[in-house]
Amino acid sequence: MRVTFVTTGLEHLGIEALSAYLRAHGHETTLVYEPRPFSSGSGTDIPLLAQLLEPPPEETAARVVKTNPDVVAFTSYSVTHRWSVDVARAIKASRKVPIVFGGPHVGSTPDRSILEPAIDAVVEGEGEGALLDLVNCAETNRFGRKDIPNVTVKGLLTPKRNLPRPLFQDLDELPFSDKSIFYDAVPGYEREYYIISRRGCPYRCSFCEYSTFPQQYPGEKPVRRRSVEHVMRELRPWKKRGKTRKVFFWDPIFTLDNRWMAEFAEAYRSEIGIPFECYTHPNAMNREMARLLADAGCAVVRVGVQTVNSDTLAAVDRKGDEDRIRKTLTHLSDYGIPYSVDHIIGLPGEGVADQIAAIRFYNEVRPTRIVAHWMTYFPGTTALENARESGLLSEAAVARILDGDVGPGYMYDGNVDFPENEELRRLSNIFDLLPLLSPAAVEWLLDGARYRSLPLSSMLRKVGVVGLALKGDHATREHLQHLASSIVDAIGDGLRHRTRMALANV
Repeated sequence: MRVTFVTTGLEHLGIEALSAYLRAHGHETTLVYEPRPFSSGSGTDIPLLAQLLEPPPEETAARVVKTNPDVVAFTSYSVTHRWSVDVARAIKASRKVPIVFGGPHVGSTPDRSILEPAIDAVVEGEGEGALLDLVNCAETNRFGRKDIPNVTVKGLLTPKRNLPRPLFQDLDELPFSDKSIFYDAVPGYEREYYIISRRGCPYRCSFCEYSTFPQQYPGEKPVRRRSVEHVMRELRPWKKRGKTRKVFFWDPIFTLDNRWMAEFAEAYRSEIGIPFECYTHPNAMNREMARLLADAGCAVVRVGVQTVNSDTLAAVDRKGDEDRIRKTLTHLSDYGIPYSVDHIIGLPGEGVADQIAAIRFYNEVRPTRIVAHWMTYFPGTTALENARESGLLSEAAVARILDGDVGPGYMYDGNVDFPENEELRRLSNIFDLLPLLSPAAVEWLLDGARYRSLPLSSMLRKVGVVGLALKGDHATREHLQHLASSIVDAIGDGLRHRTRMALANV
């Protein structure tokens, strides 16, 4: 059976895992990939270029139909869900093929998502076993089976939602990611190798799209890790090819186990030796962990700070305080590891004064980069329910979010109107520019609220990122080169699309 995956945005490890699993069980997979760098909410949105260069859903659907699929599979995030549905509808209009949706958005809204006529099945949680069962059923003309674990299907009157299947506890039993499915589409992606060593997160931050995952598996151990040897076996062939310049561990938190990290550091340094990037949480970093990361050759750590306000941290189910955050950043600095910090603007209860306090904190510790996101409410999260109950979000606004209309995305304005929105937007520019400015310049902007003269345009964010690359920040430079691969691909596809349209009208 041939399964065609459809996605947008960045390279997707989930699709690579699903493709590898299906291929290991004798099925064929292919990918229709639309990077859409100018409209996917990833920080490079430029509406005019999106209109000129990015194909309409009907053209993407035509590409899917051309692959002659037996099953079509979408991975859906809230920020891409509407695009995915539009493409699925266009596919259904030209070919009656089973369409499966998986991913965080539909996993949090299965009963609602399955009501969409273009969606035939929704997969919740880990998708390997469920998708394989669906494909096997399609092979024997039994795609409409109602009893597949982890799957919600249409019923006669109401959706039929089945119980979850057990999680894979031994990740070493799974095949390595099928990198070819993306590398064939965008060869430049091989420059930055995406990988995970762990599935699941031990934290339950109320705003996080992934905090809903454990709810789908009550009683299960959600956090599971591959052995060091299994990770090395995946990386060795790509190291030998010589095209990879950076490895990016996309684990929600890479730094949970000192013992595992000690084994990893020795193996990675001696066998791979490529600079790598990873994520951490302030509560998952100690001095020994920082030493091990440095020993392994870590190029940069992304630290999920989000806020330095202790009351807010408690309110969003994140333990910790400013002192804990400062210790984490100090450990990294002491071992010479550059770090960026993730920060959220607009967390419940926070306003301009909280952002100014955060800027002053960052101006003191001086991270390599600050990635400022806007508070975005996602389906299934405690934060969304709290916003509904408090009246911050109306029932109509919640309904739009559940249907995948989350606004321009967390890199821009989020999906709620903040009381101090315009001032927050002007202030947000400082987060992006702070690593390029002197401490005195930052204080000058804050003093007397001079930041209010900064433009509302998001262009300063792009200037900040490019400035860091020119300044010599290795991680930012590699990220831009990786992103450039998808932009070049999108421009090429867009020009070909425009040429075809022009010729068709001759």
